[in-house]
Amino acid sequence: MQKNIKRNYLYTFFQWFVVTGLWMLYLTQKGFSPLEVGIMEAVFHVTSFIFEVPSGSLADRFGYKNTLIASRIINTVSCLLTVLSGNFWIVTAGFVFSALSYNLASGTNEALVFESLLAADQEKRYLKVSANINMILEISNSLGIVVAGLFSHWFFDGVYWLQILLNLLAIFVALGFKEPVRTRQQKQRYFQLIKNAFCFTVKVPGLLLVMLSFAFIDSLNATYYFYFQNFFKQLGINGIGISLVILASTLFQLVAVRLAAVIGETVSLPRLFIIVLILLTVATAASGFLPVAGVIPCYILANCLPALVTPIRSNFINQLIPSEQRATINSIDSLCYSVMMIPFFPLCGWLIQLTGYRNTFLAVSLALAVGGLFIYPKLKRTLAK
Repeated sequence: MQKNIKRNYLYTFFQWFVVTGLWMLYLTQKGFSPLEVGIMEAVFHVTSFIFEVPSGSLADRFGYKNTLIASRIINTVSCLLTVLSGNFWIVTAGFVFSALSYNLASGTNEALVFESLLAADQEKRYLKVSANINMILEISNSLGIVVAGLFSHWFFDGVYWLQILLNLLAIFVALGFKEPVRTRQQKQRYFQLIKNAFCFTVKVPGLLLVMLSFAFIDSLNATYYFYFQNFFKQLGINGIGISLVILASTLFQLVAVRLAAVIGETVSLPRLFIIVLILLTVATAASGFLPVAGVIPCYILANCLPALVTPIRSNFINQLIPSEQRATINSIDSLCYSVMMIPFFPLCGWLIQLTGYRNTFLAVSLALAVGGLFIYPKLKRTLAK
């Protein structure tokens, strides 16, 4: 079980070394409009909405190891569909496979880590281990963006072939995972497992509300982050410049990850929610009118917030849920994110075509402020009980 944790660090590195991270810039260079790209991303999240929980249940029913391997195989199919075609429908199909890959991995990785720690009677270490995993994730993902920025100048298609190689390396690492012993998961039928997971999520006070509350922030943050890839061009920042910004952002994200273990022990979730909400609202609003020198720090701040929040939210959720439903309920958490992204992403793509990037960022900040006014009082009241 201890080796599982170490192997998972390496698996996380290969899984999140996402050299295809500048996919929006890549697709616009291939001639797709912001609205078309927004539709593709919406299809991604509709697919996630449909298959997120069933895929998590597969992991609970048939094992984490096989599910993580399948995730990388399906991601390879997605890369091939995207790089080999410039057709809207084929590339959109690539997004469907990408979503399926994401579904299989989301929740499963966290479940494998927590169950491995539980089997070794070390589940109290989860917040620290989760923070370490998130630190590796941030480093790996940022390095992937840097590589993508360099490739964008001379061989942008190459990032997808490199991604396939990274998938193969991740599969090789996953083959060494040892499945944690979970005595009860085989007693539940597949659809009964899904039903029980939903019932448990609704029954536990505050669990579903926490999932939805942070999904609201994360989805608007992700929308801002992805559309910012094209906004770089309007700011006069090229591929190498993007890589330098990402490197600078990574340093601050690592600080945020290291703070997560400390803040998670001292700051309540409602307080964390409102702090993050205010910071993200200010960052997106300021991006609507500040010059380049002011916009880049806003972008970096927005990147740091998920690095801080993710381990804390994951620890809160996993401490509450039973082993036999762990991957399924973690998938419900991801499902909440997809529910938010389905309308937000294409809507922002449409707003960008209609009003431009800066006005859209102002609209995102307004949505955050209004949503926060409704969510925070309910979150504070529910978790205080």
